[in-house]
Amino acid sequence: MEWVDTARGRGARDRQASGPVPEALPMLDPEHGAVLRRWARSDGARRGRSALLKDAAPVSIETAEALCELLLRQGWIVRHDRLVGGVWQWAFISWRDLPRLQGLLGVSSPRLRVEERQVLIEDADAWLQSRAETADGSALDPDLLDELGRAFMQLREEKSLRLDLLAIRLQLLRAVAAWHDEDRQGSRRDFALHSRGATKAIGDADWRWLETGFDLERLRIARFVAVGWLAGKLNLHWDDQQVQLGPLHCVGLPLTDLMRVSAASKPERWWLIENRASFERQALQLEPGVVLIWMPGRPSIAWLEAIAHLLRLAPASAWISADADPSGVDIACTVGALWQAQDLSWQAHRMGVKQLSETSQDWPLNDHDRRLINVLLARDSLPQALRELCLAMQREGRKAEQEAWI
Repeated sequence: MEWVDTARGRGARDRQASGPVPEALPMLDPEHGAVLRRWARSDGARRGRSALLKDAAPVSIETAEALCELLLRQGWIVRHDRLVGGVWQWAFISWRDLPRLQGLLGVSSPRLRVEERQVLIEDADAWLQSRAETADGSALDPDLLDELGRAFMQLREEKSLRLDLLAIRLQLLRAVAAWHDEDRQGSRRDFALHSRGATKAIGDADWRWLETGFDLERLRIARFVAVGWLAGKLNLHWDDQQVQLGPLHCVGLPLTDLMRVSAASKPERWWLIENRASFERQALQLEPGVVLIWMPGRPSIAWLEAIAHLLRLAPASAWISADADPSGVDIACTVGALWQAQDLSWQAHRMGVKQLSETSQDWPLNDHDRRLINVLLARDSLPQALRELCLAMQREGRKAEQEAWI
């Protein structure tokens, strides 16, 4: 091996191999390969001996020294030596072509990771803005748009998140939006297959992240079998067998089983409540003759079909209670259409101007809310009480959640 040594004053020199920087990596055993990847992740053109040995842990100092010698002989580094007690010892190294080495190792440097992260964030931001500007009609869901916006802001601010995890979660944002826009419904495995190409491709940490940011049940992404929740004195029959709900606080029954009900006792009134906490609270204090149903946000086709089936067996008028917000008005109208289809009456209950004016909640409308209000007000079929609520929200620029008063 021929060396090129350059004197750097008394007792100091720079040493490098005489040939050019290699086009390929040397043969590396697993330990050396792992250490080299750690060394190459830094953008520093010069690395001190103590820093490199620290990064090499937990391998031995001898292993790190051998790797440094190999890199010197192969032509990847300039080694800066000092004469100590008559013996040359290296104090630090300089990379001769760090970008090439990083590329061969498949290692992204901090600078490149920042640049790649910025590209991902800017691309997602542009997609989110475009979606917000182009969503219209029944596809417009202010709740989802808010959730997407908050989840994106959290990802943008979490700068320590690994680049691969950031890419996955930004992909999941788009998948959630596509799931909604395509009116899909199904299990979590169905969503994982839709979004990542395999039924188990979403890990526990990413599911927890999705649960934190999104109402998955509202988006029809069910953890288990889809269930309808009811409360009150209602008897459901399956031919010669029955379930009596009266003694129970509330009960969840699979929608497929509700579709098989052959007869049901008739209540004086059905009451549908959107907020789950409100549903459970009211289930403890129901008036006689009222049967309560939890209305899971924007209901799925399967849920609507199950409720329509119960309504055919036990026709009665309905109260519908959703949030005092544009999405709540839209949901109430969607569910109320089931009663209209069977020539039964329904009315919005405790989701009017009175509740909005008396609540201490002060949640501002966003652009998507305002657009949905315009869509709702353009409907001739919008009930007068809900029309007045939409006008009040439009005038005051705010909305509210029913849990504050139900």
